Amino acid sequence: MFPFPAWSYPADRYYYGWFEQTPPTEPSDGEIKSQLVDRLKENPHTKDADIRVDVKQRVVILGGEVSSWLAKRAAGDDAWDTPGVVDVSNQLVIRQGGAA
Repeated sequence: MFPFPAWSYPADRYYYGWFEQTPPTEPSDGEIKSQLVDRLKENPHTKDADIRVDVKQRVVILGGEVSSWLAKRAAGDDAWDTPGVVDVSNQLVIRQGGAA
């Protein structure tokens, strides 16, 4: 009756490759902290600064003193650019005599 062969449904209903993939896992607070501390040590603006990093429920809290507003901004940017971070509280204080 049809001029083409009948289409057969695959035996396995979910034959798409994407269906079987597991979703990526979110990094733990410890993993986020470790990665951010490494980034801060590599950043030329923050590598010599005394920065405390705390992570709670994927929220980064930065504390301590830095030498300039540029160092404060760089630390905040590094925190925001760390995978898994949902918010950043940049409580860094610019040291007296630092660049404004």
